[in-house]
Amino acid sequence: MPARGARAANRQNDTAAAERAALGIRRELEDLGLSPYEARVLLALLRLGSATSAELAQASGVPRTSAYQVLEELGRKRLVEQVPGGRAAVWACPGVDLVFDRLDAAQEERLREHRTVTARLRKELAQPAPPTAAVTPPFVHLMRGATEVRAVYDRLLAGARDEVLVFNRPPYSTTDAETRLTPDDRTGQDEVNPIVLAALRRGVRFRVLYVASHWEAPDAEPFRAAMATYHRAGVEGRLVDELPLKLAVADRAAVLTALPDPVQEIGYPTNLFIDHAGFAALQADGFDHRWTSARPME
Repeated sequence: MPARGARAANRQNDTAAAERAALGIRRELEDLGLSPYEARVLLALLRLGSATSAELAQASGVPRTSAYQVLEELGRKRLVEQVPGGRAAVWACPGVDLVFDRLDAAQEERLREHRTVTARLRKELAQPAPPTAAVTPPFVHLMRGATEVRAVYDRLLAGARDEVLVFNRPPYSTTDAETRLTPDDRTGQDEVNPIVLAALRRGVRFRVLYVASHWEAPDAEPFRAAMATYHRAGVEGRLVDELPLKLAVADRAAVLTALPDPVQEIGYPTNLFIDHAGFAALQADGFDHRWTSARPME
């Protein structure tokens, strides 16, 4: 190879090696918290000592429109300084040692902030978690009082198209919205729900299971008299020895249920409206099973 060609090849090799070295330095500067443009401009300034923004843009390969903003950001980090005086703004580097001392200090400050945050989180997570309200699915509605229960039950009846199935069991009170067929403590009279009668007139089939011991009790005569209004209107009824809870199922699609305390039936029960066809179908199947084995009413 001629000497001139060898020298050209050597220069190309030296240039490629220098570019690889510069690329490695820029990447390490980025690891210290600088952006790619900041690393390019800072490296160019470290080598030039001082230069205008235009010169730095050319030396670093950063667009001139971005170079000034990059220099201002490096200035806020105290890694470059603007030389006062002169018609064109000149930027200078405070020196290699001072630049890296300040980069070290910035990293140490970030580390202190990191340790402060982790220490606080460790302390907070070591404390017992506060109780959180259970997330209720959109198809389950918890009712808080008798007025709301009655309103939901009435809507359930008013919207029924084919059938309503009822587990009717004690204890009864004026707040029992499953049937609205209970003695009213204020008047001593039994209350009859006109919405039930209206549903019967439009062809909805009603079937009700009663607990035999309550139905046949001597003091249940007012209750039986009130029920007679419904049965004359078409409600079908049968007696069983036991019912696990109060429940009404409409069209095998929606359920209203009252869940008493499992230990002792005191206080207001937990009332749920569950708009879930699968759950309602399962409850309806349970009703049908009990209905088949129940005995007719006199």
